[in-house]
Amino acid sequence: MNSTDTHRPKQFLADLVQAMGEAARAERQATTDQCKSEAAEYTERLRAGTSGATGDLHRGAVGDVRTIREQSRAAEERVRIVTEERIARRYQRLEEELREYQSAVEAEVHRVGERVQAFEGEVAHVFEQLVQGTDPSSFMKIAARMPSPPAFVDPVPGTLLHDLRQSRSRGPRPESFAPRTHARPRSGQPG
Repeated sequence: MNSTDTHRPKQFLADLVQAMGEAARAERQATTDQCKSEAAEYTERLRAGTSGATGDLHRGAVGDVRTIREQSRAAEERVRIVTEERIARRYQRLEEELREYQSAVEAEVHRVGERVQAFEGEVAHVFEQLVQGTDPSSFMKIAARMPSPPAFVDPVPGTLLHDLRQSRSRGPRPESFAPRTHARPRSGQPG
């Protein structure tokens, strides 16, 4: 074989290898370009979709904030209503307490009147005996029985009301009209 004949297949193979390399490089570039193009399109779609998603997130947050405010206003309204109801009940209770206290004062005034009447009766009885006395020694014995006037001491705050409540809880007592004082009796005075 001559040298040209042996050279030809080598050249053909070299050309073939070179053509295949160029084709591979071109395909590699085309594949890379295609990948980059697809990535760019996906990125663009992702960014475009993200603006919609961020809008959804923003709308969701605004809706949540609105709900929180509405719930807060509703809670404030419930607290306001409960507060007003409690205040109204307290004023009603005050009115009841004032009526009850006035009743206790009237009951104490009645007891004071009874004590004064009882004292007047005792004094009248002693003076009747004095008028009938015949000698100085009987006069002295009768005068020694002269009662001391009842002591009227302002009650401790709340005592009248407490006593009234106690008497109501026990029911009517037989001695409820007997003279009574919140102070200690003077010597010689019945308690």
